[in-house]
Amino acid sequence: MTYFDKLNRPRVQAVLNLLVEAPFFYRHDDAEAFAFLRRNRAEFERFYRELYGWELLVDAATARVYKDRWYNRELKPSQRDAFDPARRLDCVGFLLLLEFYERLLEASNRGPTDLPPPRFAFGELFAHARDRLAQLGAAIADDEVRRMLRQLMPMLERYRFVREVPRDRDDEVADERVLYEALPGLYHYDPRRLAPEVVARALGAEGEEEGP
Repeated sequence: MTYFDKLNRPRVQAVLNLLVEAPFFYRHDDAEAFAFLRRNRAEFERFYRELYGWELLVDAATARVYKDRWYNRELKPSQRDAFDPARRLDCVGFLLLLEFYERLLEASNRGPTDLPPPRFAFGELFAHARDRLAQLGAAIADDEVRRMLRQLMPMLERYRFVREVPRDRDDEVADERVLYEALPGLYHYDPRRLAPEVVARALGAEGEEEGP
């Protein structure tokens, strides 16, 4: 069974690799390869669906392959290289970031496919998280909110939801002023699950886990 007989083999090979080398393949990673994928989307979709059972998701700025099951049952959840935050505070922090991302897009009157991606300082995200948690009735100190976000950011960078804006090696910047880009993969997730009862349950359970 063939899938790409009529397409340029090196370009097909490049796109297949780009799709599995990271959780997201963005248009700004390689605009030419991304355009090739979009033009020939049907062939790539059929390839992944029939040979792997994966779904190929593509919009104007982002492409990713999605699998709904794991085949190696010997792998523990911690051994799977997938974005799957285990700590409840990580989940709350991620939902807060999704809300913040929507506000960034609205404030700049832009969509998730517009380039360059919107930028924000860590302090701006912290202020949103602190104020939103207070609005939801969560009794959590500022230091805990800051720690929650600081622990979350490396995971978000690894899985390409955000990118720290490069700066000069000798340019020391306070945490509050560290700049990030909000990448379009965030648009693929729904922030509407952030409700008072969800936050209360998550924070309460987290407190129990971290107790003596």
